[in-house]
Amino acid sequence: MDLPFIDRIWRVRGSLALDVRRAPRDVFARLDHLFRAVGTTFRIDGDTLAFSKKDPIAQDRMAIFNHGALWVEDNGQSAELRYDLNSPTLQFCFFLPFLFLGIAWLLKESRNPAFVFAGIFTVLYVVGRILEPWLIRSAFRKSLADVEPVTEIAPV
Repeated sequence: MDLPFIDRIWRVRGSLALDVRRAPRDVFARLDHLFRAVGTTFRIDGDTLAFSKKDPIAQDRMAIFNHGALWVEDNGQSAELRYDLNSPTLQFCFFLPFLFLGIAWLLKESRNPAFVFAGIFTVLYVVGRILEPWLIRSAFRKSLADVEPVTEIAPV
């Protein structure tokens, strides 16, 4: 089922132009440290990296995303990293205000606390929806900004 306007609530999609045309293998090698966190599994298939997370630790820079895909598109003249990431945290923060507003409507003695919690989660969603795409794009940009080539380490 394709819900283009609905899934924008919890998905972060975007692209990042690559300053230097690189092979997908090199791009993913530079981003490798982001996917080496506890609970993260990833698979590289040609020009696409797919990942999923189970119980990510708080120190994981991508802990807010539980799965997603990154791929490199090269049109011959320029290349860009494209990504599509899923965030259950954003989904959670989006739907909780409605729950608390429902509680306020049903339980008259709990209205003020319910309104406060609805407001808190609304602010968390709005801030997260603005901040998270910026943060992940910044993390990708910093990882890809190195000018030295990345060499793969051979297994011992």
